[in-house]
Amino acid sequence: MKISTSLDHAVKIDGATYRESARMMKQAGFDGVDFSLCHDQESPEKQLAPAWMEDVRLRSEALRAEGLEVAQSHLPYVGSHIELPDGRGYNVFEVFALPGLRHALEACGEIGCHLAVMHPYFNLDSRQETREGNLRLVEKLMPLLEKYDVRLALENIWGISRTEAGMNYLDTGTTRGEDILSLIDEISSDRVGACIDTGHANIFRLDVAAMARMYGKKLFALHVNGNAGQDEHVIPYTMSGWCERLDYHAFSAALKEIGFTGYYNLEISSGNLPRGLAQPFLNYAAAVARALADLAT
Repeated sequence: MKISTSLDHAVKIDGATYRESARMMKQAGFDGVDFSLCHDQESPEKQLAPAWMEDVRLRSEALRAEGLEVAQSHLPYVGSHIELPDGRGYNVFEVFALPGLRHALEACGEIGCHLAVMHPYFNLDSRQETREGNLRLVEKLMPLLEKYDVRLALENIWGISRTEAGMNYLDTGTTRGEDILSLIDEISSDRVGACIDTGHANIFRLDVAAMARMYGKKLFALHVNGNAGQDEHVIPYTMSGWCERLDYHAFSAALKEIGFTGYYNLEISSGNLPRGLAQPFLNYAAAVARALADLAT
């Protein structure tokens, strides 16, 4: 099984060009990258401009020049996972987000990326609208999935409420595997499947091995990361035992059981890594990913 991780979206190296960062990832042992299509997602006028697509081309060329593959892409998520700037409800979401999602799928076609991860739409006030909105959204995206030969992986995500006491994570109706699978089954297309984000699942104490078995062949993509109850995106096994709640070995066993053939993808984050620390950090991350991927093969 090949291994990949995020680049530029969550792992950043101080002062390094995209190609230099890619070279470090390749040297560490990664085969590919989870390619971010989230740049300028809060500014539709920038995201839809020709310069945005040219930046996508340049970044993908830099990856491939260093021998890395575009393993999968991450579609824009402002408007679903992040609160809309000017309202709520699916109609507001569609006006704000759909043009950027379509442009991102066009970018997949431009760079030859055949797997895109998407945060589903949700409305915390209405599970029915959450469901209907996602069915409508995928229907509108399906012509581009077919045109560019892209598979779409729906990711399990959380919502938030903010109070004086702090931030609370909430079930969105697209948080649990059974909710995502119900959408996939109703859409009934071999182009639409699931992405498991282990960290998002861990916030709600969900069993990711059971989730993988539930999805079976409908599991297209992985975002493997750990946390202690907040969405921290850390490398597996880097927290103390009383904080770490995920059983990555059991998850690898489940992936092997269902015959998962995608990338073992780490969606980890970092601070702005100093150059002198970047290579050791990536070496460690790749070694962990390789060990867990081998268990899943």
